[in-house]
Amino acid sequence: MAERKVQKLLIEEATGKKYLVKSVKEDFHTAEGTIAKADLQSGKTIVHSNRGKRFLSLNPTFPDLWELLNRGPQIILQKDVGLILAKTGVNKNSLVVDAGGGSGSLTFSLANVCKHVFVYENNPAHFALLEKNTLLFGLKNVTLKQKDVYQGIDEKDLDLITLDLPEPWNALQHAEKALKPGAFLVVYLPNLHQVHQFIQATRKTNVRVLETLELLERKWQISEKIMRPEFQMLGHTGFLIFCRRL
Repeated sequence: MAERKVQKLLIEEATGKKYLVKSVKEDFHTAEGTIAKADLQSGKTIVHSNRGKRFLSLNPTFPDLWELLNRGPQIILQKDVGLILAKTGVNKNSLVVDAGGGSGSLTFSLANVCKHVFVYENNPAHFALLEKNTLLFGLKNVTLKQKDVYQGIDEKDLDLITLDLPEPWNALQHAEKALKPGAFLVVYLPNLHQVHQFIQATRKTNVRVLETLELLERKWQISEKIMRPEFQMLGHTGFLIFCRRL
């Protein structure tokens, strides 16, 4: 896989606007002026445009790139991604299948901590988006497959399978065969009718449902005179079903 196509992250101090620099071998143009390639190559944290505007010049971190993800279908948000990572305990030795890759939010979050992630995405438009975002992150431990996971899973002895699919019960038997004993299966679904149908399907397998939950996120506004929750909160995004292959 190609090297990451982002070499620098520029943040304009006055506005907080972010720019991705794909090459430091040429001048970079922004709405606030041009940053000279010599400054981009210098390693300085603070650089100035030819119009005197100050920019932070940083090496992009994973959260920086996640914010700039090219989006198509609804993505799995960070609050749900974090819970998946915490409850499955995946790590640098883990092999994972992520089915229904979409824009790759969960895919790349898993690849950031796991040994290898195999992604099944049958939709051509979504697959093209995954290819584009894989180059953005520059991760070499992601294998993209334009295949229908309902037809089978090639990999074996997996530590985790995640299913972000409208009919995950159609992949259940394949997941059961592909997972190690004791390994995890996580299903992400938007409505309870799907949740109920999936849980019913597990009763004929060796996949045990551990818990079904949703995670709500509420930010707070903190200043000298105000300490209160924000009026709008990030409520229901989807239901997470955590399972284990016994």
